[in-house]
Amino acid sequence: MERGCTIKGKLTKKRCLSIMLCAALIIGTMLITPVFAVNQLVVDCANVLRPVTHCASGSLYGLTVDKPADLNGLVAPLKPYVFRNPARTGYGNQHNNNAAAIPVAQRLLSIPSARVSVDLADMLPGWPYQWPGMTSWLNQVVSFINDKKASGLNNFYGYEIWNEPDGTWNNANGSFEEMWKQTYNVIRQNDPGAKIIGPCYSYYHNERMRNFLTYCKANNCLPDIMSWHELSGIQNVSNNIKAYRALEKSLGISELPLSINEYCDADHALEGQPGSSARFIGKFERYKVDSACITWWFVQYPGRLGSLLATDTQKGAGWYFYKWYGDMTGNMVYVTPPNDASDLVDGAACVDSNARYISFIFGGKNDGTISATFTNIPSWIGSTAKVTVEKIDWVSKDTVSYGPTTISTSNYQVVNGSITVTLTGCNNSSGYRIYITPGTGDGGNGGIVSGATYKIINRNSGKLLDVYEGLTTDGADVIQWFDNGGSNQRWVITSTSNGYTIKCVKSGKLLDVYEASTANGTKVIQWFDNGGSNQRWVIVDLGNGYYKIINRNSGKALDVSENRTDNGASVIQWTYHGGYNQQWQLVRVQ
Repeated sequence: MERGCTIKGKLTKKRCLSIMLCAALIIGTMLITPVFAVNQLVVDCANVLRPVTHCASGSLYGLTVDKPADLNGLVAPLKPYVFRNPARTGYGNQHNNNAAAIPVAQRLLSIPSARVSVDLADMLPGWPYQWPGMTSWLNQVVSFINDKKASGLNNFYGYEIWNEPDGTWNNANGSFEEMWKQTYNVIRQNDPGAKIIGPCYSYYHNERMRNFLTYCKANNCLPDIMSWHELSGIQNVSNNIKAYRALEKSLGISELPLSINEYCDADHALEGQPGSSARFIGKFERYKVDSACITWWFVQYPGRLGSLLATDTQKGAGWYFYKWYGDMTGNMVYVTPPNDASDLVDGAACVDSNARYISFIFGGKNDGTISATFTNIPSWIGSTAKVTVEKIDWVSKDTVSYGPTTISTSNYQVVNGSITVTLTGCNNSSGYRIYITPGTGDGGNGGIVSGATYKIINRNSGKLLDVYEGLTTDGADVIQWFDNGGSNQRWVITSTSNGYTIKCVKSGKLLDVYEASTANGTKVIQWFDNGGSNQRWVIVDLGNGYYKIINRNSGKALDVSENRTDNGASVIQWTYHGGYNQQWQLVRVQ
């Protein structure tokens, strides 16, 4: 039975490969160890790693031609970066899961962040792959390249020449390195601008990697993106990356972008579990991994985002944890875990100075207590920080989840640029988020700055509040649309004596309820400022990083009609019921 989690504040301070060896971290349980030594994390808000990339949000076969069907509602909110898909699928191929790279890339055009990494070897039959001979192989590679170019699509991450050669390449077919070189040269000749990824080993082995890199350097066929899997234990990740970087340096090779193109806990049943995922994400961000893909181990479940979905249409706990990750904006900052080379609790954090928040997601093995210290807290937080703590519980990868719960919302005094938040009653499988904004003693209302410009993002859809087709006329409809950077998606929020005005940057018109109606379902439009109370809004901080926006005239909430997640859905007013379609994130852009 999992325990509930409470909080107290401290104001100062695929297959399972038989050839892989699973590392075990042995902890002496009979020793009495101070809590903070085992479970203390430190978030240095001033130590910037890089801008937010959502590097770990991809998955292996996580998207197929038809699953998940709801791209807008189930995929786009996660801000996915790389999906790993076979070049071709169907009868005679290694996979018959309707996940071929080109049609999947076509589907992903609606998600600007997403790319497809093409696994060329997966178009071959069998496991291990049945080698067709070099001539046939190269002809198949060229055939795919031609089809890919003919598609006109440009949302590809690159070509993975082979998959798991340490277990799937038969030396009776010749040397792997020779096959790599010939395939590399064919790709360069036929698609010179494309990235080449490899060697995609099933696990990291330093001497094997040394031999590969030495050959590639001597034969001018170094990959553009280095890749291997991490499947044998979270505790190995950091040391493997460090060893690889040291190897590059010793061979005189400039640092290559790193893709961990399959990752999962050594216990594969934990695929997508928040507690497990948090530790991977933390390490991938800390070591600036370029991309990472959650594994897929069960034939009957492709298209479920690496087990983030519990069914084809329903969210699991993992989905909500990765939604927290997808919500991150601004810059990733350095997190120090209790032990980087272990499977203990870990996580990732961002600081957004424009939107004025700090977000920290974490989880993993602990003894029931987790302490997070935030140092060098930005001055715009003020002397009082509003701290909201949430959790998402997990039962299994196939269990439907109905979202996170809020543990607490409270004010913390910032002392010497630092606060410490301590959670008790924690468990290993759950994921946690600490969300920090300026406290009520420093401007109120979660840090809304009067006169500042914001993106207003619906929690349910991840889409922005938008004026239809960028119209500047009175009466133009307000809708939701993906972020295209348009000034019709930017809003100036200004405090008045009767609530806030919300003004479209492009038109200069105010957010308005049509004809001052008080009825449910009335559309929201833009109109010149006439001083009406139907143009004034109460913005209420929900304590979870989101707000409800209530019309002063009607008392009804800003709402996306019928809980829709598609572009163009109408924005209306409706009696507030707490639905995600009535919750909004305010991201400051100016």
